[in-house]
Amino acid sequence: MLFADFFSGAGGLSQGLINAGFTPAFVNDNYIDALETYYFNHDLTLNRFYHGDIADLINNIDDYRHFFKGIKLIAGGPPCQGFSTANRQNFEIDKESKEKRFIEDDRNILYKHFVSLLGIIKPDFFIMENVRGMKKVERQIEEDINNVTAEEYFFNPLILDAQYFGIPQSRIRYILIGGKNFLNIEQIRVRLIAKQDKENRYKLEDALFGLPPIGTNPIKLNTSYESEQNGYNLSKKLLQQNDFLHTINNRRTINYLWNHRSRYNNENDLEIFSRLPEGENSLHESIQDILVYKNRKHIFKDKYYKLKKSEVSKTITSHMKYDCHMYIHPDQPRGLSPREAARIQTFPDDYVFRGSLNSWYKQIGNAVPVKLAEIIASEIKYYIE
Repeated sequence: MLFADFFSGAGGLSQGLINAGFTPAFVNDNYIDALETYYFNHDLTLNRFYHGDIADLINNIDDYRHFFKGIKLIAGGPPCQGFSTANRQNFEIDKESKEKRFIEDDRNILYKHFVSLLGIIKPDFFIMENVRGMKKVERQIEEDINNVTAEEYFFNPLILDAQYFGIPQSRIRYILIGGKNFLNIEQIRVRLIAKQDKENRYKLEDALFGLPPIGTNPIKLNTSYESEQNGYNLSKKLLQQNDFLHTINNRRTINYLWNHRSRYNNENDLEIFSRLPEGENSLHESIQDILVYKNRKHIFKDKYYKLKKSEVSKTITSHMKYDCHMYIHPDQPRGLSPREAARIQTFPDDYVFRGSLNSWYKQIGNAVPVKLAEIIASEIKYYIE
Protein backbone atom coordinates (compact mmCIF):
# COMPACT_ATOMS: atom_id res chain seq x y z
CA MET A 1 0.00 0.00 0.00
CA LEU A 2 1.82 3.06 -1.29
CA PHE A 3 1.60 6.56 0.14
CA ALA A 4 3.06 10.01 -0.49
CA ASP A 5 3.96 12.42 2.30
CA PHE A 6 3.94 16.16 1.65
CA PHE A 7 5.38 18.59 4.22
CA SER A 8 6.93 15.40 5.58
CA GLY A 9 9.39 16.94 8.00
CA ALA A 10 11.60 14.35 9.66
CA GLY A 11 9.05 11.61 9.06
CA GLY A 12 6.88 11.16 12.16
CA LEU A 13 3.68 10.77 10.16
CA SER A 14 5.43 8.54 7.64
CA GLN A 15 6.94 6.31 10.33
CA GLY A 16 3.48 5.74 11.76
CA LEU A 17 2.16 4.80 8.32
CA ILE A 18 5.10 2.44 7.80
CA ASN A 19 4.46 0.80 11.18
CA ALA A 20 0.88 0.21 10.07
CA GLY A 21 1.97 -1.54 6.87
CA PHE A 22 2.16 1.27 4.29
CA THR A 23 5.15 1.93 2.00
CA PRO A 24 6.44 5.42 1.11
CA ALA A 25 6.60 6.22 -2.60
CA PHE A 26 7.26 9.96 -2.62
CA VAL A 27 8.32 12.54 -0.02
CA ASN A 28 8.41 16.34 -0.11
CA ASP A 29 9.65 19.05 2.25
CA ASN A 30 11.60 22.29 1.91
CA TYR A 31 13.75 21.76 5.02
CA ILE A 32 16.90 19.92 4.01
CA ASP A 33 17.87 18.71 7.51
CA ALA A 34 14.47 17.07 7.91
CA LEU A 35 14.77 15.34 4.54
CA GLU A 36 18.28 14.14 5.42
CA THR A 37 16.84 12.65 8.61
CA TYR A 38 14.06 10.98 6.63
CA TYR A 39 16.51 9.60 4.07
CA PHE A 40 18.88 8.30 6.75
CA ASN A 41 16.12 6.38 8.52
CA HIS A 42 14.20 4.92 5.59
CA ASP A 43 14.88 2.71 2.61
CA LEU A 44 13.72 5.12 -0.08
CA THR A 45 15.75 6.04 -3.16
CA LEU A 46 16.93 9.62 -3.48
CA ASN A 47 14.95 10.30 -6.66
CA ARG A 48 11.73 9.88 -4.67
CA PHE A 49 12.53 12.93 -2.53
CA TYR A 50 11.57 16.42 -3.63
CA HIS A 51 13.41 19.14 -1.73
CA GLY A 52 11.75 22.46 -2.42
CA ASP A 53 8.62 24.55 -2.43
CA ILE A 54 5.48 22.49 -2.90
CA ALA A 55 4.14 25.12 -5.34
CA ASP A 56 7.14 24.43 -7.59
CA LEU A 57 6.42 20.71 -7.37
CA ILE A 58 2.86 21.30 -8.56
CA ASN A 59 4.04 23.57 -11.38
CA ASN A 60 6.32 20.77 -12.59
CA ILE A 61 4.01 17.90 -11.72
CA ASP A 62 4.32 16.18 -15.10
CA ASP A 63 7.94 15.36 -14.26
CA TYR A 64 6.80 13.41 -11.19
CA ARG A 65 3.47 11.81 -12.12
CA HIS A 66 5.08 8.41 -12.59
CA PHE A 67 5.87 8.31 -8.86
CA PHE A 68 2.19 8.62 -8.00
CA LYS A 69 0.95 5.49 -9.79
CA GLY A 70 -0.70 3.13 -7.34
CA ILE A 71 -0.75 5.64 -4.47
CA LYS A 72 -3.48 4.63 -2.02
CA LEU A 73 -3.06 7.49 0.44
CA ILE A 74 -1.51 10.92 0.67
CA ALA A 75 -0.61 12.48 3.99
CA GLY A 76 0.69 15.80 5.17
CA GLY A 77 0.87 18.46 7.83
CA PRO A 78 1.09 21.88 6.16
CA PRO A 79 3.07 24.38 8.27
CA CYS A 80 0.68 25.80 10.81
CA GLN A 81 1.79 29.33 11.75
CA GLY A 82 -1.14 30.87 9.92
CA PHE A 83 -3.61 28.53 11.60
CA SER A 84 -2.51 29.24 15.17
CA THR A 85 -5.21 30.47 17.51
CA ALA A 86 -2.70 33.07 18.66
CA ASN A 87 -2.67 34.64 15.19
CA ARG A 88 -6.11 36.23 15.11
CA GLN A 89 -5.02 38.64 12.40
CA ASN A 90 -4.98 35.72 9.95
CA PHE A 91 -8.77 35.43 9.89
CA GLU A 92 -11.56 37.53 8.43
CA ILE A 93 -15.35 37.15 8.45
CA ASP A 94 -16.99 36.39 5.12
CA LYS A 95 -19.66 39.05 4.53
CA GLU A 96 -22.20 36.61 3.09
CA SER A 97 -21.73 33.37 5.03
CA LYS A 98 -20.51 35.03 8.26
CA GLU A 99 -17.97 32.18 8.47
CA LYS A 100 -14.33 32.71 9.34
CA ARG A 101 -11.98 32.55 6.37
CA PHE A 102 -8.24 32.75 6.01
CA ILE A 103 -6.74 36.00 4.89
CA GLU A 104 -4.71 35.00 1.85
CA ASP A 105 -1.00 35.01 2.67
CA ASP A 106 1.82 32.57 2.05
CA ARG A 107 1.39 30.77 5.38
CA ASN A 108 -2.35 30.33 4.98
CA ILE A 109 -2.42 28.89 1.48
CA LEU A 110 0.04 26.04 1.98
CA TYR A 111 -2.80 23.66 2.81
CA LYS A 112 -4.36 24.59 -0.56
CA HIS A 113 -1.33 23.06 -2.28
CA PHE A 114 -2.01 19.83 -0.41
CA VAL A 115 -5.61 19.99 -1.65
CA SER A 116 -4.35 20.56 -5.20
CA LEU A 117 -2.24 17.41 -4.97
CA LEU A 118 -5.28 15.53 -3.72
CA GLY A 119 -7.04 16.48 -6.96
CA ILE A 120 -4.02 15.47 -9.06
CA ILE A 121 -3.16 12.14 -7.42
CA LYS A 122 -6.72 11.05 -6.51
CA PRO A 123 -5.78 8.51 -3.80
CA ASP A 124 -8.32 6.35 -2.01
CA PHE A 125 -7.68 8.19 1.28
CA PHE A 126 -5.94 11.24 2.67
CA ILE A 127 -4.80 12.47 6.09
CA MET A 128 -4.15 16.12 6.85
CA GLU A 129 -2.83 17.12 10.29
CA ASN A 130 -2.68 20.59 11.79
CA VAL A 131 -3.19 22.67 14.91
CA ARG A 132 -6.72 22.76 16.28
CA GLY A 133 -7.15 26.39 15.20
CA MET A 134 -7.74 25.05 11.70
CA LYS A 135 -11.18 23.87 12.79
CA LYS A 136 -12.37 27.48 12.82
CA VAL A 137 -12.23 27.57 9.04
CA GLU A 138 -13.21 24.00 8.23
CA ARG A 139 -16.09 25.22 6.02
CA GLN A 140 -13.54 26.91 3.79
CA ILE A 141 -11.43 23.75 3.73
CA GLU A 142 -14.48 21.69 2.78
CA GLU A 143 -15.25 24.16 -0.01
CA ASP A 144 -11.68 24.01 -1.34
CA ILE A 145 -11.59 20.21 -1.35
CA ASN A 146 -14.97 19.94 -3.07
CA ASN A 147 -13.98 22.48 -5.72
CA VAL A 148 -10.72 20.71 -6.54
CA THR A 149 -12.05 17.13 -6.47
CA ALA A 150 -15.56 17.67 -7.85
CA GLU A 151 -17.00 16.50 -4.52
CA GLU A 152 -15.40 13.08 -4.95
CA TYR A 153 -14.33 12.79 -1.30
CA PHE A 154 -16.11 12.46 2.01
CA PHE A 155 -14.21 13.58 5.08
CA ASN A 156 -14.53 13.97 8.81
CA PRO A 157 -12.56 16.47 10.91
CA LEU A 158 -11.45 15.26 14.32
CA ILE A 159 -9.90 17.05 17.28
CA LEU A 160 -7.68 14.46 18.97
CA ASP A 161 -5.47 14.74 22.04
CA ALA A 162 -2.41 12.50 21.69
CA GLN A 163 -2.30 11.69 25.42
CA TYR A 164 -5.39 9.49 25.04
CA PHE A 165 -3.69 7.36 22.38
CA GLY A 166 -0.64 6.18 24.29
CA ILE A 167 1.52 9.28 23.78
CA PRO A 168 2.95 10.81 26.99
CA GLN A 169 2.14 14.41 26.15
CA SER A 170 -0.88 16.66 25.85
CA ARG A 171 -0.96 17.46 22.14
CA ILE A 172 -4.31 18.54 20.70
CA ARG A 173 -4.47 18.46 16.92
CA TYR A 174 -6.91 18.81 14.04
CA ILE A 175 -6.96 15.64 11.97
CA LEU A 176 -8.84 15.58 8.66
CA ILE A 177 -9.38 12.09 7.26
CA GLY A 178 -11.00 11.69 3.86
CA GLY A 179 -11.91 8.99 1.39
CA LYS A 180 -14.26 8.07 -1.43
CA ASN A 181 -16.71 6.01 0.63
CA PHE A 182 -18.85 7.84 3.20
CA LEU A 183 -19.53 4.78 5.35
CA ASN A 184 -15.83 3.93 5.58
CA ILE A 185 -14.93 7.46 6.67
CA GLU A 186 -17.68 7.50 9.27
CA GLN A 187 -16.56 4.13 10.63
CA ILE A 188 -12.96 5.32 10.87
CA ARG A 189 -14.14 8.34 12.87
CA VAL A 190 -16.20 6.18 15.24
CA ARG A 191 -13.40 3.64 15.72
CA LEU A 192 -10.79 6.33 16.46
CA ILE A 193 -12.99 7.98 19.06
CA ALA A 194 -13.56 4.57 20.67
CA LYS A 195 -9.79 3.99 20.89
CA GLN A 196 -9.31 6.94 23.24
CA ASP A 197 -8.23 5.79 26.70
CA LYS A 198 -8.55 8.56 29.27
CA GLU A 199 -7.81 6.32 32.25
CA ASN A 200 -4.58 4.49 31.37
CA ARG A 201 -2.05 6.98 30.06
CA TYR A 202 1.72 6.83 29.76
CA LYS A 203 3.46 9.53 31.80
CA LEU A 204 6.63 11.52 31.29
CA GLU A 205 8.55 9.16 33.60
CA ASP A 206 7.77 6.29 31.21
CA ALA A 207 9.47 8.16 28.37
CA LEU A 208 12.52 9.15 30.43
CA PHE A 209 13.10 5.63 31.74
CA GLY A 210 16.59 4.17 31.38
CA LEU A 211 18.35 7.17 29.82
CA PRO A 212 21.71 8.05 31.40
CA PRO A 213 21.84 11.33 33.35
CA ILE A 214 23.64 14.21 31.65
CA GLY A 215 24.48 17.79 32.58
CA THR A 216 24.40 20.97 30.54
CA ASN A 217 26.90 21.91 27.85
CA PRO A 218 29.54 24.04 29.63
CA ILE A 219 30.68 25.80 26.45
CA LYS A 220 28.53 28.66 25.14
CA LEU A 221 27.88 28.81 21.39
CA ASN A 222 29.54 25.45 20.82
CA THR A 223 26.64 23.14 20.09
CA SER A 224 28.99 20.55 18.57
CA TYR A 225 30.76 19.96 21.90
CA GLU A 226 30.33 16.42 23.23
CA SER A 227 31.40 14.85 26.51
CA GLU A 228 30.29 12.32 29.09
CA GLN A 229 28.95 15.25 31.07
CA ASN A 230 26.60 16.71 28.46
CA GLY A 231 26.10 13.67 26.22
CA TYR A 232 27.02 12.46 22.76
CA ASN A 233 25.56 12.35 19.26
CA LEU A 234 26.10 8.59 19.41
CA SER A 235 27.14 6.28 22.22
CA LYS A 236 27.11 2.51 22.60
CA LYS A 237 24.64 1.60 25.30
CA LEU A 238 22.17 -1.21 25.87
CA LEU A 239 19.02 0.65 26.83
CA GLN A 240 16.71 -0.64 29.53
CA GLN A 241 13.12 -1.16 28.46
CA ASN A 242 9.70 -0.69 30.02
CA ASP A 243 6.23 -1.19 28.57
CA PHE A 244 6.22 2.22 26.88
CA LEU A 245 9.65 1.68 25.31
CA HIS A 246 8.66 -1.78 24.13
CA THR A 247 5.75 -0.05 22.40
CA ILE A 248 7.73 2.65 20.58
CA ASN A 249 10.63 0.30 19.75
CA ASN A 250 8.37 -2.55 18.63
CA ARG A 251 10.08 -4.81 21.20
CA ARG A 252 13.45 -4.54 19.47
CA THR A 253 16.71 -4.50 21.42
CA ILE A 254 18.62 -1.28 20.72
CA ASN A 255 22.33 -1.14 21.55
CA TYR A 256 23.08 2.48 20.71
CA LEU A 257 21.91 5.85 21.98
CA TRP A 258 21.58 8.75 19.55
CA ASN A 259 20.86 12.47 20.02
CA HIS A 260 21.03 12.41 23.83
CA ARG A 261 22.81 15.73 24.43
CA SER A 262 22.05 18.94 26.27
CA ARG A 263 22.58 22.58 25.39
CA TYR A 264 24.40 25.40 27.17
CA ASN A 265 22.72 27.24 30.06
CA ASN A 266 24.11 30.10 32.14
CA GLU A 267 24.55 29.89 35.90
CA ASN A 268 21.35 31.81 36.62
CA ASP A 269 19.29 29.40 34.53
CA LEU A 270 20.90 26.42 36.23
CA GLU A 271 20.01 27.86 39.64
CA ILE A 272 16.41 28.34 38.50
CA PHE A 273 16.32 24.78 37.15
CA SER A 274 17.55 23.46 40.50
CA ARG A 275 15.19 25.45 42.71
CA LEU A 276 11.96 25.17 40.77
CA PRO A 277 9.68 22.32 41.97
CA GLU A 278 8.04 19.96 39.50
CA GLY A 279 4.92 21.34 37.87
CA GLU A 280 5.77 24.97 38.68
CA ASN A 281 6.51 27.95 36.43
CA SER A 282 8.08 31.41 36.61
CA LEU A 283 5.55 32.61 39.19
CA HIS A 284 6.80 30.24 41.88
CA GLU A 285 8.17 31.91 45.01
CA SER A 286 11.35 29.82 45.04
CA ILE A 287 12.92 31.74 42.13
CA GLN A 288 11.60 35.29 42.51
CA ASP A 289 14.88 36.65 43.88
CA ILE A 290 16.86 35.46 40.84
CA LEU A 291 14.22 35.82 38.11
CA VAL A 292 15.43 38.16 35.37
CA TYR A 293 11.87 38.89 34.23
CA LYS A 294 10.35 39.39 37.70
CA ASN A 295 8.90 42.81 36.78
CA ARG A 296 7.03 41.16 33.91
CA LYS A 297 6.47 37.77 35.49
CA HIS A 298 2.78 37.56 34.57
CA ILE A 299 3.66 38.05 30.92
CA PHE A 300 6.50 35.54 31.12
CA LYS A 301 4.91 33.06 33.54
CA ASP A 302 5.79 30.19 31.19
CA LYS A 303 9.33 31.39 30.53
CA TYR A 304 10.39 28.60 32.89
CA TYR A 305 8.46 25.43 33.58
CA LYS A 306 9.63 22.24 35.24
CA LEU A 307 7.91 19.17 33.89
CA LYS A 308 6.16 16.79 36.27
CA LYS A 309 7.27 13.20 35.78
CA SER A 310 4.04 11.71 37.16
CA GLU A 311 1.98 13.47 34.47
CA VAL A 312 2.05 13.69 30.69
CA SER A 313 4.42 16.24 29.20
CA LYS A 314 3.25 19.55 27.85
CA THR A 315 3.20 19.77 24.04
CA ILE A 316 6.62 19.29 22.45
CA THR A 317 7.13 22.19 20.02
CA SER A 318 9.83 23.53 17.72
CA HIS A 319 10.41 26.41 20.18
CA MET A 320 12.87 24.01 21.83
CA LYS A 321 15.34 25.00 19.10
CA TYR A 322 15.70 28.36 20.92
CA ASP A 323 15.79 27.12 24.51
CA CYS A 324 14.29 24.42 26.70
CA HIS A 325 13.30 26.63 29.62
CA MET A 326 9.68 25.48 29.29
CA TYR A 327 10.83 21.85 29.29
CA ILE A 328 12.99 21.54 32.40
CA HIS A 329 13.84 17.94 33.29
CA PRO A 330 12.04 16.91 36.51
CA ASP A 331 15.15 15.38 38.15
CA GLN A 332 18.16 17.03 36.48
CA PRO A 333 18.94 20.79 36.24
CA ARG A 334 18.70 21.06 32.45
CA GLY A 335 16.21 21.08 29.63
CA LEU A 336 15.08 17.92 27.90
CA SER A 337 17.53 16.39 25.45
CA PRO A 338 16.44 15.81 21.84
CA ARG A 339 16.26 12.06 22.52
CA GLU A 340 13.96 12.63 25.47
CA ALA A 341 11.75 14.88 23.34
CA ALA A 342 11.79 12.27 20.55
CA ARG A 343 10.63 9.58 22.96
CA ILE A 344 7.76 11.82 24.05
CA GLN A 345 6.89 12.09 20.35
CA THR A 346 7.07 8.24 20.26
CA PHE A 347 9.94 8.02 17.79
CA PRO A 348 11.84 4.73 18.23
CA ASP A 349 15.20 4.99 19.97
CA ASP A 350 17.09 4.16 16.78
CA TYR A 351 15.47 6.97 14.78
CA VAL A 352 18.46 9.25 14.16
CA PHE A 353 18.09 13.00 13.72
CA ARG A 354 20.55 14.73 11.40
CA GLY A 355 21.82 18.30 11.33
CA SER A 356 22.69 20.55 14.27
CA LEU A 357 21.47 20.26 17.85
CA ASN A 358 19.00 23.10 17.30
CA SER A 359 17.79 21.43 14.12
CA TRP A 360 17.10 18.19 16.01
CA TYR A 361 14.78 20.08 18.35
CA LYS A 362 13.02 21.78 15.43
CA GLN A 363 12.47 18.52 13.57
CA ILE A 364 11.16 16.73 16.64
CA GLY A 365 8.86 19.57 17.69
CA ASN A 366 7.29 19.83 14.24
CA ALA A 367 6.62 16.10 13.92
CA VAL A 368 3.39 14.17 14.21
CA PRO A 369 3.66 11.64 17.07
CA VAL A 370 4.55 8.33 15.46
CA LYS A 371 2.12 6.21 17.47
CA LEU A 372 -0.81 8.55 16.81
CA ALA A 373 -0.07 8.33 13.09
CA GLU A 374 0.16 4.54 13.35
CA ILE A 375 -3.23 4.26 15.06
CA ILE A 376 -4.90 6.45 12.42
CA ALA A 377 -3.19 4.59 9.58
CA SER A 378 -4.22 1.19 10.97
CA GLU A 379 -7.87 2.20 10.85
CA ILE A 380 -7.55 3.40 7.26
CA LYS A 381 -5.65 0.26 6.25
CA TYR A 382 -8.58 -1.88 7.38
CA TYR A 383 -10.75 -0.34 4.64
CA ILE A 384 -8.09 -0.58 1.94
CA GLU A 385 -7.54 -4.29 2.50
